[in-house]
Amino acid sequence: MKKKVFILTLALAATALLAMAWTGAWFSGTKTSTGETFTAGTLKLDGEGFTTFDLGDIVSNMAPGDLTKDATITIKNSGSLPLVWLGDWEITGGNKLRQAIYIDYAKMEFLKPDNTSWLDSDEFIKNGRGSGNWPTEYNNIADLNKFHVVGLDVWDGFTGMNTQPYQHVGILKPGYSYKLTVRFGFAKDAGNEYQGDVVDPVNIRLRVDATQANSEALKMLTSWSDWAWLNGLLALQH
Repeated sequence: MKKKVFILTLALAATALLAMAWTGAWFSGTKTSTGETFTAGTLKLDGEGFTTFDLGDIVSNMAPGDLTKDATITIKNSGSLPLVWLGDWEITGGNKLRQAIYIDYAKMEFLKPDNTSWLDSDEFIKNGRGSGNWPTEYNNIADLNKFHVVGLDVWDGFTGMNTQPYQHVGILKPGYSYKLTVRFGFAKDAGNEYQGDVVDPVNIRLRVDATQANSEALKMLTSWSDWAWLNGLLALQH
């Protein structure tokens, strides 16, 4: 399976003929069923916003208390088969600065092909802290940060759903989408020790991997597998 940030495509094709035969001690006969053809399905994950979503491009000359503009990424199933997708934030550099750069706001939306919602949206981070439906996990990691916000230092490697190394997981029927909106901030209490850190800047990007919706395929990416939860999400997409 090939992992890509932008588009992942997997095509499967198979044809089969079904036959049945019976022979007896006294009578015999043979019958062959009509042929059945299983056409090729496609698994295709499209992403909008991936090419420009890089913290090195978004953030320039920030000061404590500053916020970035919102960045939006849409993950869409453009194929013909249901897919499971997993999102991993890749954070590099800025071993010191990543303490002060944090996620100020994060919202997830769940869109039908006509852009109406199939599940209520969730603003799961507000003002650098946990919010929405499941705030506890985000507040727990925020309290590990020096400034008590969801800093990039504690966000890197966070897997609240035990989907190592991924922070996000979902399942999408063809035509359905997941929309993520994020805004970053520079901790207002950050002191001069974070000033002018151009030698070791911090960069962040979101990598999304996808697989067909079955347990064996998912095991190729992560040991996590909660099919009751995934099938529940799938049932809401109609």
